[in-house]
Amino acid sequence: MLSLETSTSFFHRTTFTTRYKLVDSMVSANRRTVLRMIGLVGTSSLAGCDGLNPSSNPNERPPNALGTSWSPPAGEWRFPRGDLRHTARSRRTLPSQPTDTWQYRQDAAATEDVVSGDVVAATNEIVVTATARDASVVLYAYDATDGAKRWRQQIEFSRERRYPQFGGLVNGTVYLTDTRTDVVAVDVSDGTVRWRVNLHERLGETVPDRFLTGSGRSADRFSLLPMATPDTVYIQSSYGIHGLNPEDGSEQWRIYLGNRNGDSHVLEDLGGLAVRANRVWASYGGPTPAVFTIEMFDGSPSIDRATAPLDLPGRPVVTSDGDVSIARKVVWSTDARETLAFGVAGGTGVTWQFPGLASSGAAAFSSLATDGERMFICEGHEQQELFAVYALRASTGGIEWIVRDSLSDRNVATASPAEFRLCQPVVVGDTLVVGYGIAPDQETGQGELIALSTSDGRERWRTDLSIAPRDVAVTVDRIYVGGQRRGILAFARD
Repeated sequence: MLSLETSTSFFHRTTFTTRYKLVDSMVSANRRTVLRMIGLVGTSSLAGCDGLNPSSNPNERPPNALGTSWSPPAGEWRFPRGDLRHTARSRRTLPSQPTDTWQYRQDAAATEDVVSGDVVAATNEIVVTATARDASVVLYAYDATDGAKRWRQQIEFSRERRYPQFGGLVNGTVYLTDTRTDVVAVDVSDGTVRWRVNLHERLGETVPDRFLTGSGRSADRFSLLPMATPDTVYIQSSYGIHGLNPEDGSEQWRIYLGNRNGDSHVLEDLGGLAVRANRVWASYGGPTPAVFTIEMFDGSPSIDRATAPLDLPGRPVVTSDGDVSIARKVVWSTDARETLAFGVAGGTGVTWQFPGLASSGAAAFSSLATDGERMFICEGHEQQELFAVYALRASTGGIEWIVRDSLSDRNVATASPAEFRLCQPVVVGDTLVVGYGIAPDQETGQGELIALSTSDGRERWRTDLSIAPRDVAVTVDRIYVGGQRRGILAFARD
């Protein structure tokens, strides 16, 4: 179950730096894995792409300002994982157990076709959530103070695009994709759609199908994940990385990341983007699991490609030293794996792997959070009937501390994704907030939120929830907990 993105003239303006490396994963000798760094192909040309008009293409050379030093305002949660680097971190403090202030839940009859729910963004004035249905996504905006509903906007998708992805709230606009073809910009003040662009269709005007959908002739294999900044809406796709104009969604530039040789033209199983000054990371699950690091040198993009030791790598999480760590994109599985999370250093490749207890049967998994120096990740296990929280050194993957919480008295089948799921962890000052939920796919779900010290894992407080928690958003004075399917709870921080 997932957390569920030519003629020589076609690329005549782009010169990529291709690097070939052999990388030692730096794990223990008995588990040492040699990872081969595959050089980026499709660099200066795409052989066999005939009939393309380069004058109609967007600029193939991204600006030297690739990436951004911009960050969202302090004390707000404008991205699904808090910021452009997916750190899931707030610098605010959380000294004591928060107080329940308001909640919004929909009656069971209205949630029959609900697929999932998300807290999209939270500011000091407004909270935006999303409910994915079988053929649409419904955005809701609430007043941050009392939970009063401000507006509702329903955006229709096809049934094959059930899991919309969100790219942040920037300059009054919420950005999302329908997973497959469309990028949508929504005005956060009233919920109106500012623009909607079918990027797959626009690419098809100049790019042959095999570089978008492979041998297929539909958009079924094409995927999109967004990440917005004030100057550029970054889009990760099955083709590569695109830069869209925030004003109208027009494509300004693109970088091809696929393989122009053989049959593996199209990238698959998008894991996500992370953005910082002069650097962008992108993870993919196929054809070969990989993490791309894209930088600008002398006016041209330089790309490193590290083979990932996971079938489905998730979003890159950027640490304080500028490297990234990545966990599994899977949130629940019975498929045993030897790696729970791994680290990648730019120009070096995979530097560490952490197994956790991922090979111990059915388990639920969380994403990563970081305080800059440590990485935090959670697992819930059927075999041991426990909920485990790990603190890892971001530079090496070594364990700093572990907290184990017994689930034996919870009377819950952790081997069933319909009965047990983890909340995505967040860091608030020197406190790590984690949790888990029971009956996540039902309106009657419930859960628990636990606060731990980031330095030693000591428990500070815990509170029961009337929903099965999926994610947490933090603002200057409140914490918002989103349900797996529907519902949001607001807690005062003081």
